[in-house]
Amino acid sequence: MKHTIKTAFAIKITRGVVTVHENDTAFEISQIMEEEDIGAVVVIRNGKIAGMVSERDIVRRVVAKRKNPFETRVKEFMTKDVVTAQYSDGLEKIHQMMCKLPFRHLPILDGQKLIGIVSNRDILYSLRTRLGVAKSAKK
Repeated sequence: MKHTIKTAFAIKITRGVVTVHENDTAFEISQIMEEEDIGAVVVIRNGKIAGMVSERDIVRRVVAKRKNPFETRVKEFMTKDVVTAQYSDGLEKIHQMMCKLPFRHLPILDGQKLIGIVSNRDILYSLRTRLGVAKSAKK
């Protein structure tokens, strides 16, 4: 059976993806991430994905470089070449993508529409759950 994101327990997708604007400041989006208890946000420009920012980006590209987080705009430090996965992609394909890529969050699209984000933690949990289910079935 192909395990897609639609499969129960396959992948947790964060519904209601938190998006920000490229002119928001590092401080503003860090506050949003804290309030929402999330580790990354998607940057939108004209209704399309323009970039992503993670907590790690803020630490390494703003704080560690001694830039002022109250003045540094997202467009100055966001990851611009964002890789995405489709809602219909299988768990294995998404897992392989995330193993090869140097980031921890992957936006999920349904066609061209942004519908969620998965993290490598979500993937690991899903694989562990799936293996646990498989082991239980063999007993």
